[in-house]
This record gives sequence, C-alpha cells and structure tokens, in this order.
Amino acid sequence: MQGIVDKSAHSNIEVPFLFIVGRPRSGTTLLRTIFDAHPHVCIPPECHLIINLHPHYGKIRQWDEKTILSFYDDLKKQWLFDTWNIKGENLRSDLLKMAGENTFGNICKLVYASHGSLFDKKEIRLFGDKNPGYAIYTEKLLKIFPEAKFIHIIRDYRDNYVSVRDVDFELPIPSLVVEKWKSFVKRFNRAMEKHPENHRVIRYEDLVNDPELHIQQLCEFAGISFMPEMLEFHEKMDKVEQSKAYQMVKKYHQSLMHRINTGRIGLWQKQLSIQTVKIADITAGKTAELAGYERKYKSFNPGIYLLALPGIMYAQLLILLTKIVDRFPYKLRMKILNEWPWRIAKFYLRVFKRDAI
Repeated sequence: MQGIVDKSAHSNIEVPFLFIVGRPRSGTTLLRTIFDAHPHVCIPPECHLIINLHPHYGKIRQWDEKTILSFYDDLKKQWLFDTWNIKGENLRSDLLKMAGENTFGNICKLVYASHGSLFDKKEIRLFGDKNPGYAIYTEKLLKIFPEAKFIHIIRDYRDNYVSVRDVDFELPIPSLVVEKWKSFVKRFNRAMEKHPENHRVIRYEDLVNDPELHIQQLCEFAGISFMPEMLEFHEKMDKVEQSKAYQMVKKYHQSLMHRINTGRIGLWQKQLSIQTVKIADITAGKTAELAGYERKYKSFNPGIYLLALPGIMYAQLLILLTKIVDRFPYKLRMKILNEWPWRIAKFYLRVFKRDAI
C-alpha cells in the first residue's frame, strides 16, 4: 500500500477537498473507490471525524502541544478510524509539527494525508471524504473548507430500500428509509441552489450505465484529469484482504470486487410487494420525479398513507433530534448519537409491529 509521497507537515494545506455524500447504499462507496483509484487523489474509508471533532476544535487558531495531543486522543476514538491505514506514532509526530497558528481544516488535511491507500499514489492534488451523512452538513463543511466541492449520488429510493433492508445499517422500514432519502435530496438541492458551483448530483443508474462519460464529467468538476485506471479499480481489490477495512468490504461491499455493472438496477420490481411499493411511492411524493424517478403509484391512498405515517414520523423525529444534539457538548453529543437511535428504535418496534408496516 502506498500513500502520499510528500507528507511534510505543511505540504497539504493548499490541496482542495471533495466530499461524496448520499444515502447509505446509494453508491457512495463505489464513487469513493473510483476516485481513490486516481493516482493524484486520496480518499480514506468513511469516518465522521470532521463533523464530530469540529464542535470542540473548530474555533482553535493557536495549536499548542497539549491541544494537539488532546485532538490526537479524540481522533483515535472516532468510529471506524481504526480502518484507516495510518501509523499512529508517525501521525502523532506530524501533528505536533503543526503547532502554532493553524486552522482546524489544515489539521484535518494532515490526518487525511497520513492515510495509505490501496492504490499507488503520486503527488496528491485532491483529498476526498465519503460520508453519506455529510449531505446535511454541506454549509458547515464549506465554512471549514471554502474550496470544497460536493457530489451527491442518488439511487432509486425503492432500490435504496431493498439494499438497506439486506444489511444492518438501520431499521428496514420502507417509509422510514424513503423519508430519509427524501430529506437528503431536499437538503442537498437547497445547498446546490445556494452554491451551484460547489455542488453536483449524479444518479447511480446513470453512473453504472455509462461510467466513463460520467466520471469524466465529475473529474472536470473536481478539477482533476480523468484517468482510465479509475474504472479498473477492481483489479487492485485483491489488496483489500491486507487492509484494515477488509471485514467491512467483505460484509457490505463485495460488488467492488467486480467491474462496474448494471446488475443492481431495478431490484425493487422483483423483490418488493405491491403494498411496499405503494408505501415507498407515497412517502417519496413529488420528490421522486424531482430526482428523476417515476412513481408507479401516484394517486393518494389514505390507507397506505396511514401505514407509511409511523415510519415518516420516526424519520422526522430522528432528523429533528440530530439538529438538537448537534448543539450539545462534544462528549454528550457522541454518547447520544451512539446510543439513543437504537433505544428509540426498540421503543418504536414495541409500539408498531414491523411486519405490519
């Protein structure tokens, strides 16, 4: 595994950021892998370190040894950070070299620069971050990285539900999953209207139908040249078995072992019942067409809406709680985000029978 050639403490400050966002199971990992296969791009595995650590460290301008070591200790506690290919003592030493006047954004860039990719790297001209949940934080991320650009990948909400249902990412409730999908689409579209030069949308279906065309366009948007090896990433995936992220890839992303294909499009048509499709369609509403997807059932059905309503309300509650908890102190915020979603879910399932929804 080869990382960045030049890892000196201040060499990466001017390197811009690209954020890949979207609902889980929408193709964010595929897009991240394609970009990471570029010799001038570094995109580590998913970790929420920027948003999680920003409330505590975001306003710091003078970084002394005590602050840097505190940051380093908190960094190591971040969920999934242990899947990054980083030598801790080297990172600790490099961070200490950043002492003095500096920004939170620059400190984060050094962390990203320390990750060793599966793919061979030359001079790094673009850092990347793939985080589905960051779709609701684009405004905050732009304040941290004013040069940042965002790609939102969208997948048919019904196929998205099928994929979520087949893993253990969140409760497999159709209206819950689709309501979150709708919220992400609306939030990102509002951000795109405000900062059109920094935001792009790509549909998963378009990407896998003509990957070369769309990756060329996204490379142009990101400010890098398209490289054919980006689409040959699967040829390097045998190295995954040597990586810390192997178990995650094996469990959730086995499709990365193969060439890009259209085999995951339209699964909902064979795997979902008529009632489930009706629930998904009524939950998505007109946002479906705005995102480029056609609802099979467009008419309003009061009975179906009542079946969808509990999941919709639960999703909206989670969205509201996220906004509230974001304002809490760092340690309390992390404790709540790690524990309370499933506590609420257990309560929800005691009230509503999952198999009846």
